[in-house]
Amino acid sequence: MLIRFIAISFLAIYFSFSLFSQESDTSKSENGLFPLPVVYYTPETKFGFGAVALYSFRFKDEPKSSRNSQFQFGGAYTQEDQLLFYLPFQLYKRNEKFYGFGELGYYRYSYKFFGVGNDIPLDYEEVYGVNFPRVRLNALTLIKPNLYIGARYWFDAYDVVKRENESILGNELVEGASGGIVSSLGFIGIYDSRDNYNYPSAGDFLTVLALPNLSEFGSDFEFTRLSIDYVKFLNINKKNIFAINLFGVYILGEAPFNELAFIGGRGKMRGYYEGQYRDRNLAMLQSEYRRHLFWKLGIVAFAGTGVV
Repeated sequence: MLIRFIAISFLAIYFSFSLFSQESDTSKSENGLFPLPVVYYTPETKFGFGAVALYSFRFKDEPKSSRNSQFQFGGAYTQEDQLLFYLPFQLYKRNEKFYGFGELGYYRYSYKFFGVGNDIPLDYEEVYGVNFPRVRLNALTLIKPNLYIGARYWFDAYDVVKRENESILGNELVEGASGGIVSSLGFIGIYDSRDNYNYPSAGDFLTVLALPNLSEFGSDFEFTRLSIDYVKFLNINKKNIFAINLFGVYILGEAPFNELAFIGGRGKMRGYYEGQYRDRNLAMLQSEYRRHLFWKLGIVAFAGTGVV
């Protein structure tokens, strides 16, 4: 089934950070450690408290013109006894010829599930609890200017520990309702001509992915994810930047509900809860207009339309 909708939202003051920038690294600065406290609130978690730290560095003998490598260390604990630990990273070697990025993490958390497709009433939602370790590894090599190709490995040991009675997950009406291992190994290609990796104002960013999940890799599910994610940045003038994003996903096979293509969250159709609409296939178009005001403050307007 298809669901079509338009999401138009406006975000107020924000620090200079591009939500369209994916797998971006820090600016070309000296080595340093930058800690920040974290406080947030959601209905599923109540208040959460934690901290995150960014460590930026270059490997020995790397030129100063090379992008910084970085590690981020983060953790949080919520009033609902939930835990998050995550370690995203990006590594550059041989003057950016070799590029690695990914994430190691552990999550004991709660999420909302709304169903698959558009057969579920718009007011339907259920909360489920899950524990899982996560491994995300990407290793790429530069084959020509701005173009990287390589391999991606994903692993989630998804253990659904709490489900509502008489719900879709509680009645196991979807694939993976009780959890399972996802283990995939496939191809990734990246083209990146952005002028700045934290706050791009011009250039292109393209990611192409073909990711099979097979029992030979230890996966409990057999499916293949194909996706393309393209962002174009246009520098109208020094203070005004426009970006447009095209995103598509096509899934072959029987993927668990948590691995279906979805709309919502921080970067894809903001304004919708992450995973509010999900299904095997997805197509999305979104745009963003940013204007710098002063210091590190600016405003942004964004709009999008999508179909699952």
